[in-house]
Amino acid sequence: MLAPSLRVIPAALICAAIPFLCSVPAAGEVPTTTPFLKKAFANDFLIGTALANENLSDGEKFLLLSNFTNITPENCFKPMALEAREGCLNFNQADRLAAFAAANGLKVNAHTLVWHQSCPPWFFSEGGQPASKTTVLKNLREYIAAVTSHFRGKVESWDVVNEAISDGPEFLKKSPWLDALGEDYLAEAFRAAHLGDPDAKLYYNDYQIEQPKKRLKVLRLIRDLKEKGVRIDGIGIQGHWKLDHVPLKDIEDSLEAFHAEGVDVAITELDLDVVPRKHSSADVGITETSGDDPYASGCPVEILKREAEQYGQLFALLRKHRDKIKRVTFWGLHDGQSWLNRWPRKRTNHPLLFGRDLSPKPALNAVLNAGTSSDH
Repeated sequence: MLAPSLRVIPAALICAAIPFLCSVPAAGEVPTTTPFLKKAFANDFLIGTALANENLSDGEKFLLLSNFTNITPENCFKPMALEAREGCLNFNQADRLAAFAAANGLKVNAHTLVWHQSCPPWFFSEGGQPASKTTVLKNLREYIAAVTSHFRGKVESWDVVNEAISDGPEFLKKSPWLDALGEDYLAEAFRAAHLGDPDAKLYYNDYQIEQPKKRLKVLRLIRDLKEKGVRIDGIGIQGHWKLDHVPLKDIEDSLEAFHAEGVDVAITELDLDVVPRKHSSADVGITETSGDDPYASGCPVEILKREAEQYGQLFALLRKHRDKIKRVTFWGLHDGQSWLNRWPRKRTNHPLLFGRDLSPKPALNAVLNAGTSSDH
C-alpha cells in the first residue's frame, strides 16, 4: 500500500509497505535496521556497488554496509588516476578506498587496467614522437605490473580490459592500443595481470555484450585467449539498460553462452536509465549537447512503478541463473551518485534502488521480492 504519489519517497511510507525495511534513513539520519539487500541474495551471488571514494555520510555508510558485499572503485583505479604522467604513480586515493573496504569487510573489484577512454598519452609517446611497438608493449607490461603488484592481496578481481569490442562490424574497437599493438594487446594485458596478481580473478568488461552480435565477439575473445594459453576467469556484462528496454532474453542467452565457455559471469555496472536519451549505447564518448530534464522535481509514480517491475523481472531472471553469476554490482549507491546525472548530458536521473534522500524506492521492494521468493 504505497502512497498515491511517490515523487519524493518518504521513508515512513516505504516502511508501511515493506515492514522489514523499517528505520531506513531519511537524509542525514542513521537508521537502526538492516534493509537486507545483501542478505536476500546471500545464497545466490554477491551484491556490489560502485563508489567514487570513501567520503560518505553516516547514512550513506549505513546504506553501503547494510546492503552490499563488494565495491567497485568508480574512477580512482583507472590509468589516468594512477599514472597520469609517466613514472609518477599516485595510489593515494585508491589506497584510501581499498583501506576503507578492508576495514569494513568489503571486497574490492578493481576497475580497470586497460581502457582507451582513461589512458594517458605517455603510453604511446617516446621523445615527443609516436612510440614504437616495443616501447608501448613495455609501457603496458610495466604499468600493469606496478598496479597489480601494489594491490596484490587487496582486491578480489581486476577488470583487465574494458570496452575493447567494437559496436560495428569489426572485431575490436579502434583505439590507440589496437593501433600500437594490434589485437594481441588484450592477451598481453591478461598475461601481465596474471603475473602481477595471480590469485585475483581476471575479467573482460563491456557494455551491450548481451546483444547477439557483440556476444559472438566476446565468445571469440574468450576462445582466442584460451587457445593462446592466456587465463581469463570472467566476463563482466555492464548492464547499463534503459527503462522499457531491458533485453531479458538476450541476457539469459548470454549468461548461458558465457557460462558454457567455462568462465564466471558478473553484472558489473547495473542501472536502469529512466530519462529518455537518443541512443542506447553506453559509450562515454557519445554525448548529447541538448535535451530536457523531465524529472528534475522528482520521478513520477508511473515511472517508479515501471522501474520496479523491470528490476523485479531482471532479478527473477538472475536468480534463475544464480549458478552462473558470481556478482551483481550497481553503478552507484543511490540516485544522487549516479553517472547518469552527468551523461550523456546533465539531467536528473533516478536509475537505482535508493533515492537521493537514501530512502528505498519501489524498485528495491521488487528486487527483494525476487531474492526472498519461496524457491530460495
